[in-house]
Amino acid sequence: MATGTGKAVTCARLIEDAQFLVVLQETGDLSVIFLEDGSCVATNDAMGKRLYPPSGIEDRDAFQTLWFWNHLKVYEFGGSTVVVVSAIINPNSPSPATLDPTDNGALDRSCLSIFELHSCDQPAPLDVRLEKVGQWHFDGPSWSVGIHRETDGSLKIFNLSDGRFLSRGIRLLPHAPTQEAPMEKDALNINIPNPFKALVPHSAEQLPSVENSREAGRIGCDEVHDLGEVLPGEVILGFHARGVGSRTRIIAWSDEHLKILEHENGLLRALCANPLSCVEDVQWTTDTSYTVLFEDRAECYVLNAVDADNNEVNMGHVPSEVKIIVTSQLLQTITIGQRDAADITSALQILVTSCSEKGDRSLVVYDTSAKDSSRTSWRASSSKYGSSPTLEVTSMLPLELDLIVQGYADGRLRKSSLIQLIEEPNKRPPSKEAPEIALNGFITGLHVVSNGRTKEKFIVGGADDGSMAFWTIDHYKLCARWLLFTTCLVHVIQLQDTEQGPLKGCVLCISADGTVAVIVVDGFQFLYLVPGSSAPLHRICVGSNNLLLAYADNRARLWDVKTQEFWRSMSQEKVEELLKQGGWTDITLDTRSTLQHIPLRSIPSSLFPDTSSTLILDLERFTTESIKVAKSISTNRDQTRAILMTLERLRSVLSTLLTHGLNNDIDTVCSAKLGIRPSQASVGFARNGTVTLYGKTDPRDLWCLSGDVSAARALSIAVLLNALSVFEEFMEGANTVMKFYATSLASAVGPKYQPPSLVYLALRWFDSTGDVRRSTRGLFDYTVACLSDEDASATTEHWQHHLPCLQPTADRESTQAALALFLCGYLAAEKYSLLSTSALIDISKSTALYLHDEHSLHRVLAVDLCSRGFHIWQHYIDAMEILRALFSLATNTRKDSISLQNVASQARLAVLQIASSHTALFMTTLGLDILTPPTLEHRKAVMQIVAFLIRKRPLVLQPNIPKLMEAVVRSLDPNVTTHREAVLDSATEIIGHVVKTFPTVDFHMGTQRLAVGSTEGAVVMYDLKTAIRLYVLESHKKTISACSFSPDGRRLLTLSIDESVVLVWKVGSSFASFFNPGAPPRQGHGDSQPFKTISFNVGEAANMSPQETMELVHINWVADRSVKIKIRDSILTFST
Repeated sequence: MATGTGKAVTCARLIEDAQFLVVLQETGDLSVIFLEDGSCVATNDAMGKRLYPPSGIEDRDAFQTLWFWNHLKVYEFGGSTVVVVSAIINPNSPSPATLDPTDNGALDRSCLSIFELHSCDQPAPLDVRLEKVGQWHFDGPSWSVGIHRETDGSLKIFNLSDGRFLSRGIRLLPHAPTQEAPMEKDALNINIPNPFKALVPHSAEQLPSVENSREAGRIGCDEVHDLGEVLPGEVILGFHARGVGSRTRIIAWSDEHLKILEHENGLLRALCANPLSCVEDVQWTTDTSYTVLFEDRAECYVLNAVDADNNEVNMGHVPSEVKIIVTSQLLQTITIGQRDAADITSALQILVTSCSEKGDRSLVVYDTSAKDSSRTSWRASSSKYGSSPTLEVTSMLPLELDLIVQGYADGRLRKSSLIQLIEEPNKRPPSKEAPEIALNGFITGLHVVSNGRTKEKFIVGGADDGSMAFWTIDHYKLCARWLLFTTCLVHVIQLQDTEQGPLKGCVLCISADGTVAVIVVDGFQFLYLVPGSSAPLHRICVGSNNLLLAYADNRARLWDVKTQEFWRSMSQEKVEELLKQGGWTDITLDTRSTLQHIPLRSIPSSLFPDTSSTLILDLERFTTESIKVAKSISTNRDQTRAILMTLERLRSVLSTLLTHGLNNDIDTVCSAKLGIRPSQASVGFARNGTVTLYGKTDPRDLWCLSGDVSAARALSIAVLLNALSVFEEFMEGANTVMKFYATSLASAVGPKYQPPSLVYLALRWFDSTGDVRRSTRGLFDYTVACLSDEDASATTEHWQHHLPCLQPTADRESTQAALALFLCGYLAAEKYSLLSTSALIDISKSTALYLHDEHSLHRVLAVDLCSRGFHIWQHYIDAMEILRALFSLATNTRKDSISLQNVASQARLAVLQIASSHTALFMTTLGLDILTPPTLEHRKAVMQIVAFLIRKRPLVLQPNIPKLMEAVVRSLDPNVTTHREAVLDSATEIIGHVVKTFPTVDFHMGTQRLAVGSTEGAVVMYDLKTAIRLYVLESHKKTISACSFSPDGRRLLTLSIDESVVLVWKVGSSFASFFNPGAPPRQGHGDSQPFKTISFNVGEAANMSPQETMELVHINWVADRSVKIKIRDSILTFST
C-alpha cells in the first residue's frame, strides 16, 4: 500500500469472486489490489473530486472539514460493482460544527462517497477504474450506511439518524456533458491583496474569477422515508447489514441489547432481540448466522425460525407478510484472550492480531469448526541482526549508485552501495563506520541540502523523538542537532530560487504534524518554528516575505516571515485567487525531492521496516546509462574503473531477478560464463504509487503469481541481459540465458506457471523507448510463438471489437484502441489463419487509419505493423497507398515531425522489409510514383527512397535496375514532366549511386550517354540531354555482368561472365545516325553484330553470385582503345 504517516488502513473488502481487494485508508485514499500478485490496479480519493449532492439532498459542503474515513462496503448489482465509503469528522478537525450548527452537536455527522468500479473481462486487470459518482453529507454514524436491492430491482440507500432507520431510492445516472454549476451561497468575492505588492485595494471586478471546483454527480435520489426506530430509547453502538436476496438483514446493538431486523419493500420489521452487554463488534457470517466479539471471547449464533404452528421454516422463503418467530441459538464460544484487533472473516474463521510482552506481533486464526481452534498464521520476523534490533535500517538516501546513506535504529548513519545491498543484504554493518554521536531514536527523513556560499553538501535527517540534525556528506560528522518537534521529520525543502529576502539560504524542515522549522544552512542557525495544524500539511507556497501553508482540510494560513506570525487564514478558493496574482513558488509535499541524476530512489516518508529498506530502481534509465558507459572507449584508469563498476552493477541487479534452481545448466552458465551469483535480496513490483514485495520460498513460486509479474520479471531480465551482452565476452552466455527465460520457463516451472501477459508487454512497448522497447518486442514475439491457437483466438476475439476503425472518432486514439491494434495486429501477422476475414479487414483498416493520420500518436505502431504484416494487409487495403505513405514518412526530416517514437527511422526499416519481400509491387509503385507522382514533394521522397535502397539493399534493386533507370530518365523528359529542374538534382544523385554500385550501368559525362545492361542480355542506351531512349544493343544471350564506356565515349564494352564473352560496340555519333535517329551506330558489318567479340576463360572464377559480381568485377580503361578487366584475381587485357 501507499506508505507514509497518516495513511492507516481502516477497511478492506473482497470483490468479484475474491479477484480484487478494495482498501480504504483513513485519509480517504481508496485502492484496488489485484490479489493474484498484490499489485495496485486502481486508486482514487474520497475527497479528491468534489461533487454536488443529488437533487433533494441538502447541500452542506464541508470541504474544510477534516474527515476520518472508516467505513467501506462493496455491492454487486447486475454486473455493476458499487463501492460505498463513509467518514466521520476527525476528532482533531478544527471545525467539527460546520455542517449544521443548529443542533449543537447532538447528532453524528458523516460524509458519504460512492464509486463505480469499472473493470474489463480480461484475465489480467487492464482497465480497472474507480469513478466517483456521488458524494453528500448526512446526520448519523458513518458505519450505518448501506444499499438494499428491492424485489423489483430498484436500489435503496439507508442509514441511521438519531436512532431511526432512513431509506431513499437511488439510481445511477448516465454520463452527461458537464454543465456550469450554480454559485454557492457562501462563495463571496473577498478582496485579498497580493502581499508581495503594495496593498492597493482592488475592486471585485479586478479580481480573477475562480473556477468552480465542484461537479455534478451521477447519483439520483428519491424522497427519504423514515421506517422507525431501531432500538427505541437506546444509544446504538454498532450496526451491520447483509443482503439476502431482496431483503436486508440488520444487526444493531447497544450497551444492553442486540437486535436483529429485516428490511424489505419499504418495511422494517424486528425479528428478535437478545440481552447482551459489552459487545465490541458483530459480523454476519452467513445469511442466518452471526458472530459476536467480546473483550475476551467470541460467540457464534444461528437464527432459527418457526411459524405459528411451531414448524421450522426457511427464513429466506417466507413472505414478509407471514408471521414467524425467530430466535438466536448460541452454537459455540471461543476464548481469544487479549488482542489488538480482530476480524470475523467467515463462519469458520476469526483473525486476531496480538502483541506479546516482548513486542512480537502475530496473526492467529481461530477455526470454529476444529477442536484445536487456534493456529498462528503469521509472526513478525525477528531482527535480521539477532539480538541487535538497533541495527535495523530505518531510512535510506541514495546519493550515487555506489553511495547509499543508511539511517539506523541506533540513531547513526552508515554508508553502503547498490552492490553491497544486493549481495549482502543481511550483513551486519561495521560499527567503526558509524559516527560517534548518535541521535536519541531511529533515523527518519534523510535529505541532502547544500550551502549556497561554500557549495558544501550536508545530510539532513531526523529521529522518532522529534530531533533533527545535519551531518557532513563525506564522513557523517555531526554538525548540528536540535530537539524541535513532537513528531518525526518527513520533508526537507531547500529554497533554491529565493535569491533575496529573509528566506535566502534557508531550508524548511517539516515534521509529520506539519510543524515547519526554518534553518539557515550556512552556520546551521535555527531561526524559528512555524506551528503545525490538526490537519496534515500537503502544500507550501513560498513568497519573498510570506509562507502560504495549505492543509488537508482545505484551509490555508499565511505566515509572515518578518513578523514571524500568522496573519491570515483562508479557504482553498481564496488560495487559488491569491496564487493567480503571481509571485509564488508552489511546492507539493506528496513525494520526496529526489536526486535527479541517479536512477535510484527510496520510498518517501517510510516508517516501516520493509519499506525503509526498499529502494526503487528506474530500470530503463539504469540500463540506458549502463550501455552508454559500457560502449565508451577507455582512455584512462578512471574510465576503466567506471566500465568495470558498470559491469558489476549489471551482474548484481540481474542476480536479484534470475531464478536460481530452475535449471542446472542455466545456473552453470550464469555463474561460470556471466559471473552472476545468487542473491538473497527480494524484488518487488511497483505500480500506481504502491510497492508490492515478494518473499522467496520455492524459486518456482515467483513465476506462478500472475501474467503481469511474470512479464515484468522476464522483461527486466531481457533488458539487463541485453545490456550485459554489450560486453563481447558475455554475449554468448547472455543469449543462452535469455533464450531459456523466453522459451523454456513453462517446462521448468511446471503447470502453475503464469506466462507473460501480452497486454502488459504491449503497454510497456507504448511507454518505453530504445533498448527497453526492443526487448519488449522480442519478448512479446517469443510469448506469441509459445501461445496456443486457442489462447491466440480468444485474445483476438476479445480485442478485435476495440480496434480503432470500429470506435467513434474521439476514441480512436485511446490507449485501449491502440492496444487492440497492437495485440490483434501482431497476432494476425504470426497466426493470420486463425482470424476471420472480417477481423483481418478491421485490422488492415485500423493500420491504414493510423498510418495516414499525420496527427496520430500511434503512427509508429502502424509503420511497424506494415513491416511485419504487409503480405496480409495488402489484400484488404490499397497497398500502393500504404507504400506511398511509408515513402513520405521515411524521408520526412521536418523538425516538427521528430518524436521519441522516431517514425522516420521505423518507416525506412519498413520500406527495406517490404522491398525485400514484395519486390514486384514495390518496384511498380516506385516506377509509377517517379513518373506520375501525386505531388512534387512525393516525387522527391520517392527519389530519396531509391537512393536509400541503393545504399542499403542494392540486391533488391538489381533485377529491376533497367525499369528503375527508365523511370528516372523519363522523369527528366520535359515532354513528360514540367518539373525537370526540381527533380534534376535527385535524379542525378540516383544515377550517380547506381553507376557506382551496379557494374551493369555506366554513364559518360562528355556525351551525356547512359548505358543500362539487363538480365536478358540487352543494353539500353539513353541520352540524358534529351531524356530519351536512343537504341538497344542486343547480342548477348545471357545476363550482362558489366558495361563501361571508353574515355572518349566512342566505345562501349559489355561483359557477360555467364557467356565468357566481351563485346565491343561503337557508340559514338556518326553522319549516318543523323539520318536514322534511334538506330544503333553501324558496327562495320551487317545485322546487329557488335564491332568486336572477344571470348575468354577464367575457369571456376566465373562462378559468382550477384553480390560477388558487384564487388569482384572491375573494368579499367588504360587508354581510349585499351582496357583491363579484373574478374576476382584474373586480369584480362583487350584492345578495342
